[in-house]
Amino acid sequence: MLKKLMIFAFAMSLMSGCQNIKAIDEPPGTVIKSNADVVDIHGNVSNLYKLDDFVKKVKAMEKGSIRISHYTIEGDPIYHNIKYQGGKFEVQYDTTQDKFGAGKVTTYSCENFDKSETNTEMKYTLNGCSGEAKSIDVLYISYDVSKQDLFQFQLKYGVNHANEINTIDMKLVKDLKNGQMLNISDFQLNKEEEQQVYKKMVLSNFLSEKKFATCSEKPSYYLKVKINGAVREYNWSDCSENEGNKIMTDLAKTIIEIVNTNQFYGTQSAKC
Repeated sequence: MLKKLMIFAFAMSLMSGCQNIKAIDEPPGTVIKSNADVVDIHGNVSNLYKLDDFVKKVKAMEKGSIRISHYTIEGDPIYHNIKYQGGKFEVQYDTTQDKFGAGKVTTYSCENFDKSETNTEMKYTLNGCSGEAKSIDVLYISYDVSKQDLFQFQLKYGVNHANEINTIDMKLVKDLKNGQMLNISDFQLNKEEEQQVYKKMVLSNFLSEKKFATCSEKPSYYLKVKINGAVREYNWSDCSENEGNKIMTDLAKTIIEIVNTNQFYGTQSAKC
């Protein structure tokens, strides 16, 4: 029964993930408060870095624990509570708060925790588990840009936001640091670059509400994203002590690096 329930939840996650992104042409709704370390709301994942930190601990044979919450389309949480100690994983699959679930806590013992990643999806899986479930999909993230009807962005950075990477208006502007500006019209990313940028944005949970610290003396960034019928805009500075700032700055630097790596657009390097 649990295996069927997990397959159903996994399928609903895939379906609702696409529907969620394609339906965000309205202002964000109420932010769900969760006591979990990692929160999955229909494919939009917060605090993914905490799961990667847990994976690093496991590889180093250090004991640790993590709690992951998945929200159903009705807004009910389902939990994976995972503890690692002595080379074993104890997993509690908790559906007690899911009104349409089994309403119980089931415990498993598992041998391995694996992470698989492709250009379009990422999956964290527990393998060698006891009971009916030989493997348990703990978290699934899809970032296939080809499934979106529209994906465009504008990134401004550097002194006075002099540099601009803009797929909305199809232009690229670089401050050459010698009193000259490089302007390229008809700018566009190729399919591989667009996929790389979209993947980084999804893993940065770009659709979530952001809380930024202010560091006026640090480089500042502006990002506008158009995704299907929705528009998101962010202004932040490079504050290393704030997690939100760090994640978005890393996203911006990745976009800049992808563009500068292009043999055509990267012939003149831009430094933020």
